[in-house]
Amino acid sequence: MAAAEAGGMGLTDLPGELLELILCSAVLSAADIGRVSCTCRRLREACQARGKVWRERFRLRWPSLLKYYSQTDNVNWLKEYKARHNAGLETRRIVASFSKRFFSEHVPCDGFSDIETLGCPGHFFEDELMSILNMEGRKCLTWKYYAKKILYFLRQQNILKNLKAYLEQPGDQLSFLEGAVLIDQYCNPLSDICLTSVQAQVDDITDKVRKVLRTKNPRHPSLAPKAGEVLIVSDVEFQRQVLDAVNCVLYEQLKYKGNEMDYYNSLNSFIHQVLIRRTGIPISLSVLYLTIARQLGVRLEPVNFPSHFLLRWCQGKEGSTDIFDYMYIDAFGKGKQLTVKECEYLIGHHVTEEFYGVVTSKEVLQRMVGNLLNLGKRESTDQSYQLLRDSLDLYLAMYPDNVQHLMLQARLYFHLGIWPEKRTWNITWSLMKSLTLISAVIFQSLQALTTWQMQSWRLGILRIWNFLVQQSKRFTAQSRNECNLITRTEESLSQLLLYPLCGQNYGSQFSQ
Repeated sequence: MAAAEAGGMGLTDLPGELLELILCSAVLSAADIGRVSCTCRRLREACQARGKVWRERFRLRWPSLLKYYSQTDNVNWLKEYKARHNAGLETRRIVASFSKRFFSEHVPCDGFSDIETLGCPGHFFEDELMSILNMEGRKCLTWKYYAKKILYFLRQQNILKNLKAYLEQPGDQLSFLEGAVLIDQYCNPLSDICLTSVQAQVDDITDKVRKVLRTKNPRHPSLAPKAGEVLIVSDVEFQRQVLDAVNCVLYEQLKYKGNEMDYYNSLNSFIHQVLIRRTGIPISLSVLYLTIARQLGVRLEPVNFPSHFLLRWCQGKEGSTDIFDYMYIDAFGKGKQLTVKECEYLIGHHVTEEFYGVVTSKEVLQRMVGNLLNLGKRESTDQSYQLLRDSLDLYLAMYPDNVQHLMLQARLYFHLGIWPEKRTWNITWSLMKSLTLISAVIFQSLQALTTWQMQSWRLGILRIWNFLVQQSKRFTAQSRNECNLITRTEESLSQLLLYPLCGQNYGSQFSQ
């Protein structure tokens, strides 16, 4: 103002672009911008809610959130800034409350009820949790501990929703790569894994394959795909050229290989780790191989071969049911093409024709999750228990009424001392729903165990069952039928557990 009175140029006399540049300086705070906008009309217009100044202020403070906005969106940046600021305050209040509420026990599912009912966008809440986790040094270790638990829970809930939406799509529209990414994301919710970045890496490999293909056959149909059309190469010789190029790039140039030295490492099952480490197990490498081949027009199909996942490539009439009309590709074995007899040599024994048939995307996911389940059972460490818990969640998201896995989940929770109220009735209902199936599952488990193991298993089931009955009786019975179901199930399982351990023919006892 003094400059203006002396005949010089004041701040409000500057061109609009220069004024915005000054107000976007990182030296100024949001409070400074608020005060400046209250001085006069000129500065208030420069600091308008949807303008560049508040957008820059938002970017400087929370740069990772800009990916949620499009350049063409007419965003009220001042409103977004306030919403994100308030979300941060609410997040810290909730994290601080966790220490007082759950210091001496596991956080139950209903412990997250405050988070699920928040009015702010979920990515605001997650961003604040990440800022807590990224605090420097050993400050606020308790906050970091609970922020990690909350973030783990939130991201897994979102991924489960995405998985269920994925499974609801028609089978022929499901992407094998997307399914593998969803499993990867659920088991590694704190890692920055997204389908876009994984797809970009696969596309980069596909481009390398095209370059190799171009040197061998410049007129190959895979080199000139038509926009908007699904590329399909029908000629077998052209398909062979594609597969040779894929093998050259994956196994010779990029040095991908099956991880024979550390086969049972869980990282071999996660697609983003396969791309980073360039090694994996048969099913993870097959998903990568199949995705690249399909992008180049070769319709390979997954084969749920026992002990060693394979892909099949049709040599005869399309859709043939004759297993000898196919070559079988071992992605774990550097893309080697096998005959039916060589597939049997691979696993060391004869198998029936049904094992050479094609499987659906859901069955591929089931096998991937099953591998993780088995890895989780191998050791008794915190990491393996977490892997077992995550893989059980994924399996039950696909097959929610699978009693065997519901009982395994109950046993795991019993072992870990976790009793999530939201799932208790779900488990009890599944047990009551299928008494014959429960009996069959337990019978099969008993047959595979030794005498002392059977006694331990029986005691475990009794403890689990007693807990489930106690929990189910906490609920208000809506009708006499519910009480009768609980009583019938309790009697059925009790009779089952009273049978002698050995020397009895159990088969007739499990047909009711």
